Amino acid sequence: MVGVSIDGTSGVGANLDSARVDLAHVDLKIAGIIPFSATDWPGNLTATAFVQGCPWRCIYCHNFQLQPFGDGEASFEQLLELLRSRRGLLDGAVISGGEPTAQRALGDAIAAIHAEGFPVGLHTCGYQPRRLEELLADPATRPEWIGIDVKGLPEDMPAVVGGTLARAEAAWRSLEIVCAAARRSDLEIEVRTTIWPGSTLEAHLDAVTARVEALGFPLVVHQARGVDQDGYYVDNYGQ
Repeated sequence: MVGVSIDGTSGVGANLDSARVDLAHVDLKIAGIIPFSATDWPGNLTATAFVQGCPWRCIYCHNFQLQPFGDGEASFEQLLELLRSRRGLLDGAVISGGEPTAQRALGDAIAAIHAEGFPVGLHTCGYQPRRLEELLADPATRPEWIGIDVKGLPEDMPAVVGGTLARAEAAWRSLEIVCAAARRSDLEIEVRTTIWPGSTLEAHLDAVTARVEALGFPLVVHQARGVDQDGYYVDNYGQ
């Protein structure tokens, strides 16, 4: 559990300059907010914001409504107000998606949450390695925890997520960046993947696991739920 002091702040907020962030102009596109979650950051109770927009089209995606880019139904200020109202009750905030690294305002959003005294967890598929490098280089924008999804070996990923081999290789570059940051700092991470029976990823799971473990971290394996024999999320039919 990330520690939160009795006044509802953590160590992150006290050392950050909130004046650096103009809260009125943090244009994070938020599709929705879960005010209380025990599942999005292991061992922590969080408010979780789901950003609108993802460049990938994972066949097993159960949040397909978050894929199109556009304005969300919630505002970043709503997230901050929720956090302020639950000081001492929440351990931190999580930014999920969609794909957060596709949002230009991600760094400012993390800095603003930190300035309120809350640690930040981040879910990502690693779509933008350069943005992750920038986030991790600055204490104001560096999350305390990152959950990063591995979609398969680079050569297998286009069939699972769409896109190109170059984008798949960039995602693995993101994984290397995140693992390197965790090895040299107190950043906590979870590297995870999702399989289903008969999938290419299941067939190549040993190779994926070995490649992740070579970076110094275990691979957490999840089973896709509600999918057909080809891995497509059943509720996506007709979308």
